[in-house]
Amino acid sequence: MTTNATSPASHPVSRVFDPFQIAGDIDETADRLRLTPACTASVTPRPKDTAGLWVEVEYEQFGLEQVALWEATRETETRAPAVKQAGLALHTGELEHVVTGSRELLEQARTRYLHTASVLAAHRRRAVGSKRWYQAAKAVIFVGDLAGFATAAIWLGEPTFIALALAGSAAAATVVAGLVGTEYSDMRRRALRETPSDELPVEVQPFAHLFATGDRGGSILKRVLLLALVTALMIAVGIGALRATVDDPLIGVLFAGIAFAVAGGSFLVSYAGADEVADLIDLAKADYETRQNQHLKLAADASWQSSAESAAERDSISTEIAARGVAAVEHVRALKYRILRNNPAQAGHGPRPDDPVGRAPRKGAK
Repeated sequence: MTTNATSPASHPVSRVFDPFQIAGDIDETADRLRLTPACTASVTPRPKDTAGLWVEVEYEQFGLEQVALWEATRETETRAPAVKQAGLALHTGELEHVVTGSRELLEQARTRYLHTASVLAAHRRRAVGSKRWYQAAKAVIFVGDLAGFATAAIWLGEPTFIALALAGSAAAATVVAGLVGTEYSDMRRRALRETPSDELPVEVQPFAHLFATGDRGGSILKRVLLLALVTALMIAVGIGALRATVDDPLIGVLFAGIAFAVAGGSFLVSYAGADEVADLIDLAKADYETRQNQHLKLAADASWQSSAESAAERDSISTEIAARGVAAVEHVRALKYRILRNNPAQAGHGPRPDDPVGRAPRKGAK
């Protein structure tokens, strides 16, 4: 008699075995399957008459089928994150290029800032963060001059908008006239730091202008100082005359003196707060911080996170399904051996010693 197996239609073909649901009809089918008895008597070892039974070939094919089915399942389950990642590929690729360039600019700004700070820190005069107080003082000077001029113009009968516009212009001119004190202070500081160019260390050479005075700008500065003085005087005379018109002449003289003092105060504040060395250090630091913020903003782009999450999801699903596929193939192989175990008359009670499925006995074993 020939060896037969239950019809393949009774086996679950073209479906994926879920290792977490192995107690279903797949196991039941393997338990119910019986081989037709052979003509010969049952033997304990596996028969040598055949290389294998048809049911073994059948279940080996089921195992191969599981490999293909789980591969298809992996493609199906990873399609959505793969498509999403592909859609972001162009943007993230260009973004990576931009971030690489931004990183280079950031490194250059960092190097420039560290070099500037290390070389010039010893020559800094203005304290860190104190510049805002000098700027606040200039703002107070501007508002005070604006108030004095505007109220006089309004009392004289000028429309409010025109009075405020004229007062704003005069106050701004007063403050700007005093800003010449910055240049005067810088020239004096350069004179104090003056060092022959051939005596400057190599690392200080890029800042050689801070250690040289020269006479090229001296005459120009004198003209600017004269112009600033004339501007302050003209504004003081104008405010004094305006106040004298709407009030007592003595009050006009008083306000003229105040206006001139405001210009002088602006000059002194500019002179006291000027420090071109500190300005260079602060500028290099501000440039570095700006580059850093821009770089962090690019690095925090949502496309990076979406692409990384899609890739992680795809890899995780792929790994999980690959493991499930291996488990399914091994489960089919186990079912094949269960069938053989349930039919010892045809398949024997176990593999022969020389069968690769079994283990050869140890030497000297009885």
